[in-house]
Amino acid sequence: MNEYKYYQEISSRVYKRAGLKLQYLVMASILFAIGILFLIKWPGIEGYAVTVITIAFGLGFINRMFNSLHIDMNSKILIQKSSLLSGKQTIAFADIQNFSINNSIYVLVLISSASALTEKNGKPKYILLGQNFMNSKQMEQLLLETEKIMELR
Repeated sequence: MNEYKYYQEISSRVYKRAGLKLQYLVMASILFAIGILFLIKWPGIEGYAVTVITIAFGLGFINRMFNSLHIDMNSKILIQKSSLLSGKQTIAFADIQNFSINNSIYVLVLISSASALTEKNGKPKYILLGQNFMNSKQMEQLLLETEKIMELR
């Protein structure tokens, strides 16, 4: 039996990506604290504007806490749910063209995203496999484990 850092086997040849909830909770808490601080220190329109923006982004991080990814080797499919408010997507292994890592900086925070490129009806579509803040090495390891589970390596 293989030991994976980012996946756990939930049944025979069915793997679930380990939860990354803590990083989303920490970021949401930081944003909520910044919003409350601005509301207390600057009770004018500027404080309200910053508070609304930080709470909106914080709620976005809370929403992302509920993302999940399952790899079903029996059926050769990926089952992905990208957030609390989205539906599940089922992707056949045959539809996956390649994997990639995208690093973006938003407001001084590096967000590293691992994704799979698929094609539906002639249009490319990226399926999010995982995200991490300030660390692209972890996304590289996630992709390596994904490829190993899917028997691509």
